[in-house]
Amino acid sequence: MGLKRLSRCKMLGMLNDLKYLFSFIFPLSVTVFLITGPHTALAAMLWTLPLWIIILMDWLSPAISTDNTETPAPESFYKAILYTLAMLHFFIIGLMLHYASQLQWHSIQTIANTLVNIIVLRILVGTSSGSSAIIVAHELIHRRNKYDRLLGKMLLCTVCYEHFIISHLYAHHPNVATQDDIATARLNEDFNHYWQRVYRQNFNFAWRYEQNRLKNPPPTALRFMNNRVFHGLLFEAVFLIFILFYFGWTAGFVFLYQALSGVRLLETINYYQHWGLLHDNSCASLAWVNVSSFSHYALIGLDNHIGHHQNATLPFYKTPHISNGPKMPYGYFVTNLWVKLNNARYRQRSLAILKQNL
Repeated sequence: MGLKRLSRCKMLGMLNDLKYLFSFIFPLSVTVFLITGPHTALAAMLWTLPLWIIILMDWLSPAISTDNTETPAPESFYKAILYTLAMLHFFIIGLMLHYASQLQWHSIQTIANTLVNIIVLRILVGTSSGSSAIIVAHELIHRRNKYDRLLGKMLLCTVCYEHFIISHLYAHHPNVATQDDIATARLNEDFNHYWQRVYRQNFNFAWRYEQNRLKNPPPTALRFMNNRVFHGLLFEAVFLIFILFYFGWTAGFVFLYQALSGVRLLETINYYQHWGLLHDNSCASLAWVNVSSFSHYALIGLDNHIGHHQNATLPFYKTPHISNGPKMPYGYFVTNLWVKLNNARYRQRSLAILKQNL
């Protein structure tokens, strides 16, 4: 009986691990969209359907399993997913630049078609950047392996947000759920205010952190050159100049547009992961708890967020799912939309849930 139970646990573990392949659904659909384009305005809009289907799947998703008896896959399986998603993202960025360079501005009809395509590129590539590439980067920047951390930096450079590494590691993690944390949304703070605040404060913190780190010798000029935020800005600027020179101004604009979309999605996730969880005015939890199994697998374990703050060096899939916190009514994909389309209702519902957890 013991062997049968062990065999059953291994089988269940393998099946659950294969669900992490859900993380490829959206970036692969974006890849096909880019390879087969440019599209007419109507066709481009129809290509947003996979995103709406994913949101529907998240809404209808069964609850996440908290069974810890299943045998996890080898770490090589999970690493292969992370590295493949990273390479796929770089491929998507290249395809996007080529796609944008082919858009035309010769007549009213082509201009209208181009504008629709740019909006769809922003939605599709920006969402892929925020829900796939940045999540992979988020895990890799916590790794001890310097090559993993470098890959994480490169991914963040594709959304012009490399300085996030410093603000995330040295502002967010030490201060989570306190007034000193930039990324913890205050009780009743609306998303637009939060977004403008954290976008500015993340950069300011990272720059000041580097300036303080380099206060001692070497001399001032060399100190500036050793500033890691400056390194990121320099690389991003050089990459943008290359895009403008090789692919044209439309591609340059689309690159910045998708970067803004990806970062905005990242900060949307940060917003509802910690909304209102300051220790002095709410339940003493580090993060909100996701209950959607689809979000868990499609976002490769990002939702194990309380456990991540307790031990940030663990890979997401090894991080334990801790449920001693307020429960999110919906999964990540649904909540992303909810926060942006009806933020007042989101805050009202979340405040009621927090009061129940006091």
